[in-house]
Amino acid sequence: MACRRLIGVTPDSVKAVNTKPVPPSPDALLHEVDARMTQALDNFFQRSRIAIQDTIFRVLAERMDTPHIATGQTCLDLLNASPEALSAAFADQFRRHLARPETFPSHHGDPAPELQLVDDDTLKRQLAEEKLAADMTETLRADMLPLFRRIQAVQRAKLENNTNLNHPDVYGPLPVIRALSRALDSQGMSPACGTFLLGCVRAPLLDTLKHTYTALNQFLSVADLPDLPVPDVPRPPPPRRSDPDAGHDVLAHIRSASSATGGLGPASGGVSTGLFPAASPHSLVDSLTDWRAFPPDLVSANAETPALVLRQLQQNARQAGTGAFDLAILDALAGLFEFILDDPAVSPRYKAEIAHLQIPALRVALISPEFFSDDQHPARQLIDLMGQFSRRFPEGDATHHNALEQIHTACATVLDDADHPNEAFARAHSALAAWLAGENMRTEAALNAEVAHLEQIERQELGTLLALENLNDLTERYPAPESVLRRLENAWVPHMTSLYVAESGEGPDWRAACQTLLNLFLSLQPPDSDATREARLQSIPAINAALRQGLLAQGAEPAQLKDFFSAITATQECWIRPALGHREARVSTFTPQRISPAQIESFANQAPGSQENDPALRQAQQLIEGDWVDFDPPYEGLATARVAWVGVRGYLLFCDSEGEQRFSLDCEGLATEIRTGRARIPEQSLTRNAMLRLKDSLATGLS
Repeated sequence: MACRRLIGVTPDSVKAVNTKPVPPSPDALLHEVDARMTQALDNFFQRSRIAIQDTIFRVLAERMDTPHIATGQTCLDLLNASPEALSAAFADQFRRHLARPETFPSHHGDPAPELQLVDDDTLKRQLAEEKLAADMTETLRADMLPLFRRIQAVQRAKLENNTNLNHPDVYGPLPVIRALSRALDSQGMSPACGTFLLGCVRAPLLDTLKHTYTALNQFLSVADLPDLPVPDVPRPPPPRRSDPDAGHDVLAHIRSASSATGGLGPASGGVSTGLFPAASPHSLVDSLTDWRAFPPDLVSANAETPALVLRQLQQNARQAGTGAFDLAILDALAGLFEFILDDPAVSPRYKAEIAHLQIPALRVALISPEFFSDDQHPARQLIDLMGQFSRRFPEGDATHHNALEQIHTACATVLDDADHPNEAFARAHSALAAWLAGENMRTEAALNAEVAHLEQIERQELGTLLALENLNDLTERYPAPESVLRRLENAWVPHMTSLYVAESGEGPDWRAACQTLLNLFLSLQPPDSDATREARLQSIPAINAALRQGLLAQGAEPAQLKDFFSAITATQECWIRPALGHREARVSTFTPQRISPAQIESFANQAPGSQENDPALRQAQQLIEGDWVDFDPPYEGLATARVAWVGVRGYLLFCDSEGEQRFSLDCEGLATEIRTGRARIPEQSLTRNAMLRLKDSLATGLS
């Protein structure tokens, strides 16, 4: 159903219906956080029932044996027959957890849990919970951490000391999933069926938590609590989803190459060419002690391709009888730097600085070979950041000279501490990242107004979406005349959207509006007893008063109110005064039914495909702030654009390196540009791109 507003209400005139409240106390804020988290879970199955159904059909279509079909049918029956009961049990279990928080996982100092023997079904359920929680925690980390820091700040404002403070992990994915699992048990679902259903809720539960965490963070950020000690902490980037095996494959090749020769290279004695010190037959690390004495002009700042000192060192190392494992690492690292220094996306001056890190990177790789398999290794993080600088501050840019000085300082930090290379790389990366954060704050100040506008649009869209989901769910389960549904869509959905925007999420007024909508649909149903009839008769005035207040807040005119309430009253009179008869047929699409293998295949084919089958959309959704996208031909005048802001609903704000030119595009729009070849998302990590090329090179050499 499309959302259409009442006459006189424009899309840009979403109004707050309440006056500015008195600044809430920390205790009130924490209670409201609890209420909003619980509210999201209390509506979960009503809002997500169709999405979960589609997932069940797709899963069953892949394996249509009798046990799986029976399990799927049980889940569908419960999902269709009583989504309110499932959601209520979900919310109730989470309330119990909040009342007595469990430590998931145990924090430092907590007593170790008791070991228990469990049956296979229980073990499978526990493994499913842990796997789902770990995956969602990793995915939601960027949304969770800023919220959890704010919650901790509110807790500190509530209590002067940190005793008896709940850890913010009580709102994390793990306790939410545990609450869901226990809710399924409380509804009489078998362990096998519960485990099956847990595997089908990931996507809607992920969306629910992502939206809830974002809304809660916005709510706390505008709570206007005096002296709230909330640091302005940058959002951490979500994990990358590129090829995770390239580095592991390179490391496996290193081990294989070293074992093939028994662990030692040819022992021909120590030989020196004068350029490098002679290598010891025992360890290449020992031969790097005097590496700082190498001629400073070994890498020329004016060279298009700086000298690859690792290849020259490799010749000496072979002659010196260096161990096979060290030789394999040296060979792999030399190949890695070959691809890094050959990358056309990095300008010559930046390549010259990166080339100075060859020997320090070798020292690190020899000490800790996981350098190849760990994207977050400090040495790789520094090189990647230097690659980002090449795009962010290109030659000819006004800030290029200052950026190059910062990179030179970072390299000097590494070169001056040869005895502690890992720590030196980490310090250099932290200092360089801090300087970049300052530059980004300066350039992003000009983007604040546009970001605020996009955030407002997203809140309006999310409020509209949630309101429509509530309305659609009630429409399917409680028959109502078409005219009533259309008027609710035109009038009440915009009102709920305004509440969502005004309260920065599902606040008290939003929750009251949800209850009013439910009460309205119940009032349209014929009562099944005299007691129910009397209760509904008494509820109608309060329902109508709430409806009228909400519509007036949207600027509804008297004629519109009359039209709206006439449609509702006509339906209520069908059971209040049965002699009048039904004036309009009821509408309901809710028809639970048994399923057969043929129906499963049919439903699975009709269900929308998962995003995993759309690589272009998946690429667009994985972008984070600071990433770059290349456009050919230029989009809005930009051939290369930086992602300046990523919204929770898929909006992206792009800008040039200085933040002066900008345009917005959603993920769907960017995916269209990618499919047509007009946009390309380059590999953002310099070392990962080189690692992928090195992996292919090694595979070609072995074939």
